[in-house]
Amino acid sequence: MRGCHGNTLTPRGESLRPAVGEALDAISSLFEQEVFEPSNTKLSVRVASTDHGATVVLAPLVQALATLAPGITVEIAPWGDQTLSDLETGRLDLALDVESHLPENFHFRALFKEKYACLVRQGHPLLKTLRRDGSLNPGLASAYPQIVLLYPVGNRPEGDDVLARLGHPAKRIALKTPYFTSAPLLLANTDDLIFLPSRLGQTLAQSAPLSLIPLHADTAFDYRLIWHERTQKDAGFGWLRDQIYRLVQ
Repeated sequence: MRGCHGNTLTPRGESLRPAVGEALDAISSLFEQEVFEPSNTKLSVRVASTDHGATVVLAPLVQALATLAPGITVEIAPWGDQTLSDLETGRLDLALDVESHLPENFHFRALFKEKYACLVRQGHPLLKTLRRDGSLNPGLASAYPQIVLLYPVGNRPEGDDVLARLGHPAKRIALKTPYFTSAPLLLANTDDLIFLPSRLGQTLAQSAPLSLIPLHADTAFDYRLIWHERTQKDAGFGWLRDQIYRLVQ
């Protein structure tokens, strides 16, 4: 009640003071975010990705988590026409893609600038026709059968014919496939060639008798980590996103 020295509590108010204090503390703790301890957490993280992202981004992540956060399990899901809605509803937590047109309440971080390179078997005749700087001559490459990679676009896969985009369509398309990491098997004992992201190409060339040829052309694109506002302020997912960015840098 109001007095000459300002407002004072009534006896009833004084009797309620402890209960009110406890209620306010309970409300405060309800909205207070738990401290995230990576080494002790148990978490399943669902990530939409092609095998490009699985090899270049998620494989190093899983290796790092074995030491930093062994209780985190990474589950890979294919990218599809439901990926963004699944991020929104919680069926997915993260996605890896080049997608640039995102709806409201979605976030992204560019992980790295990627470009294309050409992968062939060791001893391929194309290796004798490289330019002085060791890069590919697209006009000469078009004479050989090409394997075209299929990328998820909406609810269907679409081929990315790199040579055609450069004005030198291949005389023959031998195969179209959505499986990036099958390249070593597809190129063995053939004169086929495949254009794929350079980071993935470097990894594959180190694990099989393959040669990676640089392509000095404007084929660069941003490879992105995508998530929904739903996990924007979550300490665990924030930590995980930071780890992914640190690893690919």
